[in-house]
Amino acid sequence: MNVSANSSIGAALKKTATNLRVFLDAFVGEDRGKAHLISVVGGDVEIGALAAAFANGDSFTVVDLYGAESIVSLGEKPLSFRGSIVVPGRKRPLRHLVSCSQELADNTADGKLLLISDDQLFIWSSLVCHYGLPASPEWGSWMISQLQQQKRIQTLPSFGYAGVVVKAKRKELLALLCRGLRSKQLAFPAQNGAVEWPDIQLIKKAG
Repeated sequence: MNVSANSSIGAALKKTATNLRVFLDAFVGEDRGKAHLISVVGGDVEIGALAAAFANGDSFTVVDLYGAESIVSLGEKPLSFRGSIVVPGRKRPLRHLVSCSQELADNTADGKLLLISDDQLFIWSSLVCHYGLPASPEWGSWMISQLQQQKRIQTLPSFGYAGVVVKAKRKELLALLCRGLRSKQLAFPAQNGAVEWPDIQLIKKAG
């Protein structure tokens, strides 16, 4: 089976020669043929076939906005969600399929965190939540700058969303927080109490 896009996506079904082609709305991947997020839109037959291929761990082809092709797979037991999109003037609704790898959905890994936004506040809040760090929003700018200097935040091949991977263990982040506090780059809040975080929203990137 085959998936492709202006963004598009395609996949090959075992030894069959049949190719499917649907619109690829968003993609986040990694080197060595890994896919972590796939969002596709198409008809009933195409989306049904792709959902089966993803569940089987089959490889498929992704074509980005510039025509570059990559053969990737979501790996074992990806999570998939289906929906419908009603289009005025169209008899049948389009089908929408979003699938993500187990690695992206995993909330227990220590040392590697996959994210679908490069916004600094989103990255920092995700690290704090993922690792249970005793931290405040105001510390994010300095912490992210240190992680970037150490090249622990790396951009992933993606479109629709800006995928990144943060490679840092909890003990390393705690050590960095200690260094920031001791050097007075970071400061404790003036008053005791709950730490309030601003609302954070994922914003899809056009094109």
